[in-house]
Amino acid sequence: MEEQKKVRCAIYTRKSTEEGLDKEYNTLEAQRDAGLSYIKSQSYQGWVALEERYDDGGYSGGNIDRPALQRLLEDVKQDKIDMIVVYKIDRLTRSLIDFSKLIEVLDAHKCSFVSVTQNFNTCDSMGRLTLNILLSFAQFERELDAERIRDKVAASKKRGMWMGGVVPLGYDVVDKRLVINKKEAKLIKLIFDKYCELKSERTVTRFLNQNGYKNKPRLQRAKGVVEAKQFSHLGVNFILSNTIYLGKVRHNGVLYPGLHEAIISEEQWNKVQIIKKHNSEHRFQLGPERKSRLLQGLIECGCCHCAMMPTHTTKNKKRYEYYVSWRAAKEGYNLCELGNIPAGELEKFVLTKVQDILKSPKIIDELARQLKNTMPEVGVTEIFNHLKNPSLFFDKLPLKVIREILEMTISRIILHKDCIIIRLFPFGREALKFTRNREFRVCESNNDMVELVYNISFAKKRGRLTILPPKDEEPIVDDTLFQALGKAHVWQSKIDAGSSFTALSKKEGLDRSYMARVMSLTRLAPDIIEAIIAGRQPLSLKISDLIKDPIPVSWVEQRKKYGFI
Repeated sequence: MEEQKKVRCAIYTRKSTEEGLDKEYNTLEAQRDAGLSYIKSQSYQGWVALEERYDDGGYSGGNIDRPALQRLLEDVKQDKIDMIVVYKIDRLTRSLIDFSKLIEVLDAHKCSFVSVTQNFNTCDSMGRLTLNILLSFAQFERELDAERIRDKVAASKKRGMWMGGVVPLGYDVVDKRLVINKKEAKLIKLIFDKYCELKSERTVTRFLNQNGYKNKPRLQRAKGVVEAKQFSHLGVNFILSNTIYLGKVRHNGVLYPGLHEAIISEEQWNKVQIIKKHNSEHRFQLGPERKSRLLQGLIECGCCHCAMMPTHTTKNKKRYEYYVSWRAAKEGYNLCELGNIPAGELEKFVLTKVQDILKSPKIIDELARQLKNTMPEVGVTEIFNHLKNPSLFFDKLPLKVIREILEMTISRIILHKDCIIIRLFPFGREALKFTRNREFRVCESNNDMVELVYNISFAKKRGRLTILPPKDEEPIVDDTLFQALGKAHVWQSKIDAGSSFTALSKKEGLDRSYMARVMSLTRLAPDIIEAIIAGRQPLSLKISDLIKDPIPVSWVEQRKKYGFI
């Protein structure tokens, strides 16, 4: 006689709230006992209960993000379960969408489920029809409950009641009402006072942490009481925006007088909000869609180990663009040793390295294909000719094409205080033999990638960081600067030889004032002229920096102004 096949049954139980779960015999135990009895009644079909427990206490049936349910599904995928037994179908889920996802997983692994109190199972079509009908009512019931709860919350908040959640710093909960904690209330007043004085969330956060102030200890379901933590920039910002401290309750953008006592006066609250509004209008913002976003998504801060984002600020109607780490922007600039890195200089540095590896025939071929739609007149020959002056070549390319070149070649750009690491995809690795820097290392996290390491240093130029080029690699001559310097000395020598400045300007076909500004380059310090000729000048130095304002008489002042010291 053929031995009967065993049906391995897992019992799943759930309760929406934690109320009553501390009892010795709770609803989860009752559901499990009912499931065990049902499995025993089906023992003639080979049903056997598994010892593994799948209990979700305090989890809603509105979604499937439940630890025991996820563990159950994982065991189903590993073919450890043949049948799932539940007390009622709504214990498993109350959503038709989630139900369809569950059925898809169960069908793929030939697993069924059955309800103890509802006479159906998913083994036949009638059972599935019954199940869909029951789930429709279960979802309707859940949505009806949700509407009632929303109405209740709205009505309660209009009466000024606190509706639970994380207890705000400065208050305790007594009989489900907020009561002022005098010690914590002093800290809240201190935060508001300091913000009025310092006018910066980050500065206030730094003051609180340096003086040993801590946030409120929290009670978490899994960990119990969690020790009080230091303040964060976002936490301080939340406190300064929380209308609870004004003695009011917010609901759907409307403020209602609260039943709890206020900690902050309305006068001080309004003063803080005015300062916050002023700061928000002048703080760094994401830059527009322009070349300042060229490295967005590619660059990473080696100090914070997080992405760097493009930002900008405006001073005296002049726009300054930077890259800054997300951590520094959100939690405080004192946490990052890099700070704000000028966008133009960093992008120019990276493009200089990329234009070297563009000399690979394979990459030039791919580049010609990329340009076919946007610039059909540019072929491989034209690209080779343009690469004789790569800086002009990149100026002519559309932003989209430059971005595609970067994404095709570079995996990551990691910026440290003393070096820049450019991590290349295998596609870019093949071009290394065409670069001037042939020293590279294999990436530890991916052996198919390599990393180019460039030692750099930073210098202050008119209060801004500038990137100084590496001293141990081939110099980069700026053709525009080089030619302007040459013209300046040629014109000056002709003037010294007795030529008329007016006649010279007519012969050159140039404006007199422009020629005068260019000729002022002859007054540069000898070491600055030598650096420009050798290509050792700061990468950010442009001809406009030298001719738009008068050149200082002092050579020391020149070196400071133009970023050489």
